[in-house]
Amino acid sequence: MRIGVAVNPASGRGRGGMLGQEAFRVLKSYAVEIVDLSGQSARQALASCKDAVASNRIDALLAVGGDGMVHLGVDAVAGTGLPLGIVAVGSGNDIAREFRLPILNVSNSIHQVMSSLFGERSRATDVMEITGSHGTTHALAVLSAGIDAAINSRTNLLNWPKGNLRYLRATGEELANYQTYGVRIEIDGVAHAGPATLISVANTRFVGGGMNIAPTARTNDGQLDVVVAYVPNVRTVASLLPLVYLGKHVASPLVHVIRGRHIRICEDRQMGGPAPLAMADGEEIGHLPLDIRCLAGGLELLV
Repeated sequence: MRIGVAVNPASGRGRGGMLGQEAFRVLKSYAVEIVDLSGQSARQALASCKDAVASNRIDALLAVGGDGMVHLGVDAVAGTGLPLGIVAVGSGNDIAREFRLPILNVSNSIHQVMSSLFGERSRATDVMEITGSHGTTHALAVLSAGIDAAINSRTNLLNWPKGNLRYLRATGEELANYQTYGVRIEIDGVAHAGPATLISVANTRFVGGGMNIAPTARTNDGQLDVVVAYVPNVRTVASLLPLVYLGKHVASPLVHVIRGRHIRICEDRQMGGPAPLAMADGEEIGHLPLDIRCLAGGLELLV
């Protein structure tokens, strides 16, 4: 059996490389052939993974890192039937949290993955196919296109503090420049237009290191939860944000959840300010407009 391993050694100021070496050491205790698909950047690693998948050089792919590396692995194997394993050692680990996988424990993660692989236990999981000016990519968790995307993007630029505290700092800085965005959202052909603050298309529940943005989202129902909120002022936003950690924000009349299989998001400058760069699984995707489709059972996940 040939196991492809993808690590981004440049992540976490070199911490990704150290964790990758630990993963290789643990894997060597199993009777498998290890194929190193890491690169000096995430872009190089993705190219290596896609090439290995297309040429049938691996039987499974193991993504070692945070949600960004999982996103890379998902993009490489979505729709191919090749199973994906996760070693969650990032700062947010929202995808591992969704699937109740080990977090920040390389050894336990690999043992769980290999047990599932040898036992031929994988879960068919829905995945998002996202198309825009950037091309087509795949994501597993949440696509953000409102203040959630702006906060995510700002978080990625911060070097301190560590972990989820960066997200809190970014939230405070983004609220200081608060604005609403003008958007038009089509959900299975039904259009909704107006100003919006929060715009999330969710296949899983969590973002930002445990914020329960879409408490009713399920990864095996063939649908996506579109969470949209229009909040008129920063004071109301600040009072609503703490509720997101418990998933109680959806009870507010300012928040709407609509489910669908095909979502298109466009800017509407007559309704509000320009939308930020969209993010998915914590990674930059591109500017609106975007088409998002739910590919039911499009990913085999080792859980």
